[in-house]
Amino acid sequence: KMVYIRNWKLGILNLVVKLGILAFILIKTIWYDCAHLPEFPANGFARLSMLHPVDDCDPYDPTCHARFQTVDKLPYCTQFAGDPFMAGQSQDDWRPSVKSDAASMKRLKSMFEHDVTRPAEPKKRRMAAAKRNATEGLFPPIGTLFTEARVCKYFDHIRLTWQPKIANSFFIPTRYQRITQKLNPDCYDPAVHGVKGDDGSSDRFYCSKAYTTTEREDYYVADIENFKLTFLHQFESTSTGLHGNQLMYRGFLGKCDTNHPKDIYSDCEIFPVPNSVGEVAPEDEAIAGNSSQFPSMTQDDEGADTISVLDLLRATPLATQHNLTNVLDAILPEDMELGARTLREAGGTLILSIDYSNVGKKRPGLPWTIMQYLPGPLKDVFEPFNSPIKPITYTYRPYFLPAYRFRDIVSTRPPTYPKERIVEEWHGIQVNVLFHGKLVAFDFNELLAVLTTSLALLAFSVLMVDMFACHNPFSSLAPKYKTLKFQPSEDFTNFLLLHSHFDPKGPSANPRTNELRSTTPSSDLLLTKLDDKGKVIDDIAQEELVKLLNFYEMRLNRLDAMDVNCSFQDACERDPRNCNANQFIHEFVQKNIKPDTKELVELRLEGRIAPSPPPRSAKVLPE
Repeated sequence: KMVYIRNWKLGILNLVVKLGILAFILIKTIWYDCAHLPEFPANGFARLSMLHPVDDCDPYDPTCHARFQTVDKLPYCTQFAGDPFMAGQSQDDWRPSVKSDAASMKRLKSMFEHDVTRPAEPKKRRMAAAKRNATEGLFPPIGTLFTEARVCKYFDHIRLTWQPKIANSFFIPTRYQRITQKLNPDCYDPAVHGVKGDDGSSDRFYCSKAYTTTEREDYYVADIENFKLTFLHQFESTSTGLHGNQLMYRGFLGKCDTNHPKDIYSDCEIFPVPNSVGEVAPEDEAIAGNSSQFPSMTQDDEGADTISVLDLLRATPLATQHNLTNVLDAILPEDMELGARTLREAGGTLILSIDYSNVGKKRPGLPWTIMQYLPGPLKDVFEPFNSPIKPITYTYRPYFLPAYRFRDIVSTRPPTYPKERIVEEWHGIQVNVLFHGKLVAFDFNELLAVLTTSLALLAFSVLMVDMFACHNPFSSLAPKYKTLKFQPSEDFTNFLLLHSHFDPKGPSANPRTNELRSTTPSSDLLLTKLDDKGKVIDDIAQEELVKLLNFYEMRLNRLDAMDVNCSFQDACERDPRNCNANQFIHEFVQKNIKPDTKELVELRLEGRIAPSPPPRSAKVLPE
């Protein structure tokens, strides 16, 4: 049923709601959010390499010289000309009531170090002790330079690259331990007969350890923070058919406050990679920062992106949150699980996310063929909807994951092997590359799906206007709107009872009809005033006329809601006029249905039809 309601206020509300939903679909969903552009992952591969500090030359050129920072200028080295980080420090700054010299600090840190002369303490016990010390104020605050000084040794990049290069993975050594071991002569050897067990044991097959440690050397990799990392990577997206490498696109470095930002362009600072080429969106160019904050970052002549270890670590959320400039030597938060150790001492895990993306706001990328057929004024109006999809760019985003430590163990064989062996234990930062980028492409089917889904909101607008019109307690028009929308019907129980006693051929065709001419009391009353030829044979009495007018008034008000107070929709007990108006129907039902009809008896018992009036007492006439 469609009802045309002539109310300008309700019409304006309906128009405003529909225009708001239409604006939401076209402006918010399609133009701003670009929800019609499906996003697909951009997968890729990266190769990382490292180069020690050199002059601007080929490191394999005999005339090329290294540019290491000398160890006497590195505060984490014992060769440092001044006081190393741990030398002469006290806890005055973070716990004024307790003083401690460097020796006590060293004992505090020693609970995290591996000592071959005593059994290894379980990790959980060491971490629990670290948390207790942090609670009691034995640890310095986050950011305090706390690396224990050790002897520093120079290594070039070739010496530090002993593993085969694996895609999307690289190891940055920071600490080196050289352990010399000798074969335990008391250990059982099947090639030797009559060898007694270790420690004089009678068990000749007993062996507590195959090798015994005779010497341990512990070094830091000198100037590792100024080593340069080189990145080469490429991507592909099979769903969009897009592919390429960093030579083709503009690159950025993202500096975020959290490991997982929702949108790197709005939640992070981005810095362009100098010398990288490629098209970039003006909105991204406008928010890009000054790359001078990371002076080592650039793209070299061969197209590889380079950055120093120090600058890369400074771009992590860990450094941003705590304003750290030296991440390797600082006390880090408890959730990093390093305790009183630093990254230079224990190592850690760094994730380097490389995101190739062309996702952006206000870039619907609708095909030009739709716009070129619009007339001039409309073309200017809809020009913003013709913004192309953003150019592809890539962004580096480094962040740390908690790690108790990270080390790599390499065993070398000297000429005296197997009687002697050398174990090299490297602590450092494991870099794992992940590709988290998203690429979009226009798809007409996706646009159609978004429009179809969004247009369902228009049905919600109709529902909202209907609810406001029909159920607004502050509106006097609500009953009218409700009656117009939900037209009340007759009680079909009466109709079914009368229909079973009605014969369309007329009363003479069926004696059960009791001269019933219609199933409606008004029609039946009018038909009794006419003969079979349609001539008036009787007048309508005044009482009958009032009943007819009242009956038709009720019917018309239920149809057009001109006066809902006279539609008599409420039950009798709430509106006595309903009983008066329906008495016409009740009398008609009782008159034309036999008193012993089963259905009529049931309706009387239910109270839905008034009981029959009591019979009049017989009048006795005088003789």
